[in-house]
Amino acid sequence: MYKIYPNVKKISLGQGEFLVKEKLTVFFRDEKENVFTITKEFIDEKRKVSEIEADIIFIKDDSLSEEAYKLEIEEKIYIYYQTRRGALFALQTLKQIIIQGKTKIDYLQIFDEPDIKIRGYMLDISRDKVPKITTIKSIIARMAELKMNHFELYVEGFSFGYQSFRQFLEEDGYISVEEYQELEDYANALGIDMVPNQNGFGHMAKWLATEEFKDLAECPEGIFLWGRNRKPSTLNPLDPRSFELITKMYLDMLPYAKSSYFNMNFDEPFELGKGKSKEECEKKGIGNVYIDYVLKAYEMIKQYQKTPLIWGDVLIKHPDLLYRLPKDMIFIDWGYDATHPFDKNLRLLKELGIKFMAAPGTTSWSSFSSRNRDWSENITNACLAVKKHGGEGVILTDWGDFGHLQFLPISYPGLVYMGLYSWRMREGTYLNLKEYLNHEIFLDNAEIMGECLLDLGNYYRFENDYRGNGTPTFYNFMWGSLANSEEDKINYYINRVKTTFLSEKKFHLMQKFLDFKEYELELTELTCSDADLVKAEIKQAIRFIRMAQKVNIGLNKKINIDLRKKYLSEVIASKNNFIDEQKRLWHTRNKSGGFKDSIFLVTEFIDFAESMLEFLNKRGEDYEI
Repeated sequence: MYKIYPNVKKISLGQGEFLVKEKLTVFFRDEKENVFTITKEFIDEKRKVSEIEADIIFIKDDSLSEEAYKLEIEEKIYIYYQTRRGALFALQTLKQIIIQGKTKIDYLQIFDEPDIKIRGYMLDISRDKVPKITTIKSIIARMAELKMNHFELYVEGFSFGYQSFRQFLEEDGYISVEEYQELEDYANALGIDMVPNQNGFGHMAKWLATEEFKDLAECPEGIFLWGRNRKPSTLNPLDPRSFELITKMYLDMLPYAKSSYFNMNFDEPFELGKGKSKEECEKKGIGNVYIDYVLKAYEMIKQYQKTPLIWGDVLIKHPDLLYRLPKDMIFIDWGYDATHPFDKNLRLLKELGIKFMAAPGTTSWSSFSSRNRDWSENITNACLAVKKHGGEGVILTDWGDFGHLQFLPISYPGLVYMGLYSWRMREGTYLNLKEYLNHEIFLDNAEIMGECLLDLGNYYRFENDYRGNGTPTFYNFMWGSLANSEEDKINYYINRVKTTFLSEKKFHLMQKFLDFKEYELELTELTCSDADLVKAEIKQAIRFIRMAQKVNIGLNKKINIDLRKKYLSEVIASKNNFIDEQKRLWHTRNKSGGFKDSIFLVTEFIDFAESMLEFLNKRGEDYEI
């Protein structure tokens, strides 16, 4: 039996074999669809033949659902489809069968259709790292192979080429309008809807940091949140100039996008009701003030014939106000841990008659190597809840919090699982991941890389406690980076990480685990086009984890002080080589803009390690935890 990804709905084998020629000819019984992008290696798209002469016959069948297809292989190959996407998905399946069968393939019949309507992926390009166009195209191609149909580039700040705000754009640090349209054409040719995405309420920190727009901040001084002072990031919804700003932003983006959707975001307006809008929020309620601003943006978005998508973190707290949302607006419930209550939230939205989607995450961010147990459970729960409650779809998010330090291959397991499971929600799908990663992504003749990467995403099981939306090791790195700019560096760090200090046994166990992952990495036999780069990226991810853990134990009095000083010295000595390698790897897949800001966090962390070593040399064990 053929191995087909994602799993097909129904397949039955017949008697006989179809002989595969070097190039197969095609006939369309109805109008010709442009579906040859993915099949150029085995289809002769130029030669015109009759139905009698053709090897593959495409037949439009309006009785099929929108993305369904039937594939019949007999003396000829028949592909039945209702839409172009259905034809493309059929060809993705046929392509896999031909690759496995080579010169001859079995007679068979396949009926297939997705379990979930919208199966998407959203990549953050706004936390320092903007991928090169070739990198983004490689992601889109992988999505097409997984029969996904929705793609977004998350935009906040200045990662898009706004014509009205060119003075704020960093050289080689954004996606231009022309590049966006090139990517859109590429995605559309593969059956993927490229949906424009742009924040316009919260997450406006870079805009509010400019002299021109700083007065639009809800709280000009920012707020203290999650253990640190945060710069202003939320627009004042009562200031007409806030709406004028996002109106210009929409004008610079939406006319160039073909999709009928637009992700307006509007998530995490942390300061709302705490500054200039406080009195109005106390009078009308924070939910109503939020929705008033949403509705103004909605009217503008509809002028571009787009259906808005909106994150649900604010509105899920005000279910009594959801009746105010326009009926066509799609509510996205997001959460990235294994425990996020998708079923509870989506049940409520269904009862209220709200259109909805779910957004799980790859957990690649704030982790260095992802959180395997979290993303697998998170994606599964999201898909199950959407299917159960009749949602529109699922969008897998891939964020870049705190410098976007994770490498692209770290996101592959979550992306692949999302593609496989959102198409066919079959028990045991997770068990196909290792094989898919080895054979379809990394082309590893040793069949090791898939398991190595999946296992590396479980390193956090050794840590002392569980943290949502990240690992304790990463948060140690983050607090060390931030501590370096504080007057009392050591106490600032201790007060935030003391509960996550590793014991000596756990530290050494972790090092042995990472040793073994590096050993596995050396045994791989990758033959993918970026094989050397992938291996170097995974090695660097392991170095990140090691470095953060060596600093983590630096103030643990239960561990010999000389041993701690030794590890701190190793971190400090590695600084130049580590940063050089990070620079090389970054610039291979990504644009240069943003690298300076991202690497600053790394240098700050290593400099903090030096401050910690100086502290130990001066004070010894004379400090309190």
